[in-house]
Amino acid sequence: MDDNILLYDIQSGDTLEKIGDKIGMTSDELKDFHNSHCDKMDRLWFNNLVGIRQIIIPKQYKSPSQLKTELEKELPPSSITRYFYANTYSIKESFSGLIQKSFEIEYKVDIRFRDKKDNNHPFEIVDIITYDFLKNGSTPDDKMSSISLACMESISPISFTVPVQGRISGFYEFETLKKKFDEKRKDLEEFFIGDVYKAYLNRFCENLEKQDYVFKLLSSSLLYQLLFPKMDWFHKTSNWTEQFYFLPNSIFLKCSMSAKYNHEGTEIVETQLKGKIKDLFSLQEILRGQSFEDQRDELVDGEIELLYNTDKKTKKMLEAEASLTFKKDQEIFRKQTLKLTQNG
Repeated sequence: MDDNILLYDIQSGDTLEKIGDKIGMTSDELKDFHNSHCDKMDRLWFNNLVGIRQIIIPKQYKSPSQLKTELEKELPPSSITRYFYANTYSIKESFSGLIQKSFEIEYKVDIRFRDKKDNNHPFEIVDIITYDFLKNGSTPDDKMSSISLACMESISPISFTVPVQGRISGFYEFETLKKKFDEKRKDLEEFFIGDVYKAYLNRFCENLEKQDYVFKLLSSSLLYQLLFPKMDWFHKTSNWTEQFYFLPNSIFLKCSMSAKYNHEGTEIVETQLKGKIKDLFSLQEILRGQSFEDQRDELVDGEIELLYNTDKKTKKMLEAEASLTFKKDQEIFRKQTLKLTQNG
């Protein structure tokens, strides 16, 4: 006999409803459970127990609502907390498609939540540092990569505000970025000599005056979209519409989304999100980051996939993956993937 079932001896006055009340089942649930574990000739066809000596009951029954509650407890909370994150993640990104040569970059990202001075603030303040960049397995040594990384390092860490529901909403004390760059600019100019470098430093400095531009540039990257999810993504029970950037500094695109949750592992919950672009934009509009008023040709076909592995006990994000795909005439025009893995 199955270790998870018992034979219950019918007592005088017993009914399926009374027995079910004792173990947390309805009469129909108890009847269905008995019938699914007994021989055909011993099945219950009615709710009365006249002439029945024994029925099969579960040792530990859990109703659908109880099971749902237990599974919910294994998922991350519905609001952002520092405990959702590890201190450091290793990142691997790849780029491929028709218009660019395939390449891969690797780096690390540190995440530091600041202690709240005012608990009334409806957001967290998070400092982000990216470092240890590699391109195709080697330290980037071309001019533009070198000065770009040096400029970004000069303003690190970058501080963001993150609402309790997730997704970064803005910078925290954006003006400090330019102050940090100004303090280190002389050292940068002494190392990066020449007109090309001077023009880049000037443009970088000018951009640090444009808060909205810089925020869109960073928040539209695949890294920040994956790293800071909306926390209700982990609790969806039906399809919904969500907006994503498929290219940095481009158009925010509406996607039809669905979610699946896999609790089968002993320690990890896998949350899988899939979406397809539902907005009617052309490929050129998305590439240029602006909408055209004239008739649109080549309406874009795009897909997004996000995968999160979270610890059932600590609710920490252990690993996450993302994939963005553009298709043109059923052929992949551009594809970007990103995987982050907890360090240590």
